[in-house]
Amino acid sequence: MSSAVTREPDRLEIRAPQTAAVVALGTGLIGMAAGVWLLLSGGTASLVLGGVLAVFFGVGVVRAVLRLVRGRPLLVATREGIDDGGSIVAAGFLPWSEVGGIDVLAARGGGMLVIGVRDPETVLSRATPARARVGRTQAGRLGSPVVLPPTVLPVPAAEIAEELERLRPDAV
Repeated sequence: MSSAVTREPDRLEIRAPQTAAVVALGTGLIGMAAGVWLLLSGGTASLVLGGVLAVFFGVGVVRAVLRLVRGRPLLVATREGIDDGGSIVAAGFLPWSEVGGIDVLAARGGGMLVIGVRDPETVLSRATPARARVGRTQAGRLGSPVVLPPTVLPVPAAEIAEELERLRPDAV
């Protein structure tokens, strides 16, 4: 497994690769610089566009820096359950009793990790309204609101699914 994956006998921790945050930071800095340049070049249109660019990319820079500094795990699994921080709904802690099937669905760029939940509405009630809407759409299309796309996973989804099944208690 990759360095973004910490595997212990009773714990699995998956972190996002830092590449995406570094690219977002670089892109944000370039966009902010363009906005500042437009602000300094004068003219009404340049001031408006420069202000919009500086604010938009400034928010992106702050978010990228926070992701680099804080770096919350995408997924932590133990014998008690799964703590989801990487799906669109960021479901939080799901005890194994709430988890149904763990599947890997084919997707462009690799497999999607789909963590089935027994009661999707309970999970969606813990999400923000916007995330819950997206989660309902995902649940309709993919069978669960808890889906981690291949773009955020540092290793193949099948490898993670195998590790999750290893941690699942036999009683469930």
